[in-house]
Amino acid sequence: MIRQGYIHRPIEPLLGLCAMATIGDQLQTYRSALTEAQDKGEKATASKIEQHMKELEEFQTRHPEETEAPSPFEVFCDLNPSDVNCRVYDD
Repeated sequence: MIRQGYIHRPIEPLLGLCAMATIGDQLQTYRSALTEAQDKGEKATASKIEQHMKELEEFQTRHPEETEAPSPFEVFCDLNPSDVNCRVYDD
């Protein structure tokens, strides 16, 4: 979204998140982005990246058969299945 010369971008595209990446590839992308954020002194970004890494590693532990990197929303719902945004209703 561009607004008066300011570009707002969500963190996931900046970290190279894509539907075809493996979990290992995504973790490596997170590690690289974390190092870059820490080198630039961007503490908030580094903290968010660390949280994404922790959640993805936990997802990987819970689903060792999975190789394709899940979206951040899939990881969130896996870790918080009772959240209102993650509920699935049978008709």
